[in-house]
Amino acid sequence: MKNVIAFTYCIFLFYLLQDKQEQTPGAIPFRAPIHSAVITEHSMQPNQEKPGEKKTSRKAAGITIAILLCLVLAGGVFVMSGRLPAPDSPGQGEKSAAPESTSDSSSGSLRDWLGIDTVLSILNPGGGYTVVKADPSAIQAVTDSTAKESVSASASGDAGAGSGQNPSGTTGDAPDQSADLSSATPAADGAADSSVDSPAGDPAAAAGANASDPAAAAVSADTGGTAASADPDKKAEEKKKEETAEKKEEKKEASPTKLQKKYIKAWEEWHMRDFPENFPLHNYNWKYLSYDESGILRYEGDDQYMIRRGIDVSEFQGKIDWEKVKEAGYDFVFVRVGHRTMHTGDLKRDSRAIKNLTRAKKAGLDVGAYVFSQAVSKKEARREAQLCLDVIEESGVEITLPIVFDPEIVIEDYYARINFISGEQFTDNAVAFCETIREAGYTPAIYANCSTETDILDMSRLKGTTIWYADYSGSPETPYDFTFWQYSNLGWVDGIPETETDLNVWFIKK
Repeated sequence: MKNVIAFTYCIFLFYLLQDKQEQTPGAIPFRAPIHSAVITEHSMQPNQEKPGEKKTSRKAAGITIAILLCLVLAGGVFVMSGRLPAPDSPGQGEKSAAPESTSDSSSGSLRDWLGIDTVLSILNPGGGYTVVKADPSAIQAVTDSTAKESVSASASGDAGAGSGQNPSGTTGDAPDQSADLSSATPAADGAADSSVDSPAGDPAAAAGANASDPAAAAVSADTGGTAASADPDKKAEEKKKEETAEKKEEKKEASPTKLQKKYIKAWEEWHMRDFPENFPLHNYNWKYLSYDESGILRYEGDDQYMIRRGIDVSEFQGKIDWEKVKEAGYDFVFVRVGHRTMHTGDLKRDSRAIKNLTRAKKAGLDVGAYVFSQAVSKKEARREAQLCLDVIEESGVEITLPIVFDPEIVIEDYYARINFISGEQFTDNAVAFCETIREAGYTPAIYANCSTETDILDMSRLKGTTIWYADYSGSPETPYDFTFWQYSNLGWVDGIPETETDLNVWFIKK
């Protein structure tokens, strides 16, 4: 009977697969050409069967077989329930081929009656299919045995770690599974695990682990070992923290302010390249910056810096009453000692340089000097520096402020000679001037605005040089450090009645 049912299964599956293949939308029949035309009644041969008729006949056959299969299955169920006599039962004189089973007899007989094993053997002729029946009691026994072995292995591993005989946390009789795990894990990791697994309050266990492995000693010291072994590590860690804090503080001091970041971002968007952060940044705080009604700058409230007010003058200011200048609150001055002409390149002295130097010094102002440069070579820059030294020596004035190199791009005059030199030459000239002044024992400085610093000069070559910065925008745009700031060229100063005067401030660290 079970063979008949198995055979019926196979026939039914065959017809189902054939029927599904024909009904699949868009499926191409086997061996049918891809370019086959649509079949119509007018294109068929007289004796050719229509596709619809063949499909209908197969559907009918499949339905009939399905009904018969249902009847056979129903009969099998009745036989198993005892309502019909089993044809192969021992009561009819035949010995049952299946062994008796106390736990799964009904399910096994039903499997035989339905022919499931026979179907599987037909579908898999090689005999690779094996039916394995699970015994719940056997499963429970295996589970209990595994749990016991795991607990035993854990206990032996703890004992080995405590005695210091095996840093990996396992004994020599450990099962193969533990060996596989230890081989996939570095020995140092095993040592750390064994130290952590051992009780923190057990000095003997910690001592054993420390004696066998320095790595384990470090871990056990952190988890409750002796204080003596932990002290060096703690000291090293504290020292490292202090160094990190110092580095953060230094980085904080050198980091740009919001205004500096704003300028750097705008500069990078305009130039489409990274801002050249090759010179120290200033740390002035412009929230302390203000102006009074007459346009005089104030910088009050900063705990780090204070300012002194000053001016810079040349022969264009005419005769100056330096006593009145001092009484007006100005404490320093930069005096022009000479200039180079923009087209011919002639180097000339300022006609009032000696008088301004001596009289300003006599009035009590700190005095510095500068030269208006149009140098196109290092040789010309050195000559300009020498002119400054000669005039100062001739005046006999003790200079207390820097001697300044003032190279200016002349926007108003396209043909000015300095407009045609490269940024590298511009920087070479500045370096040559500063070297000459420094060699003479004075402090050199560079006069520059923000575009000169970022677009022309290579500021990395001028580190350590004092900057006299020019910016009339209300608050300096440059992120670079500077000492003097020329903030206006439209100042009116008591004692200088003939013309406007440049106004400056000097930032002094408190």
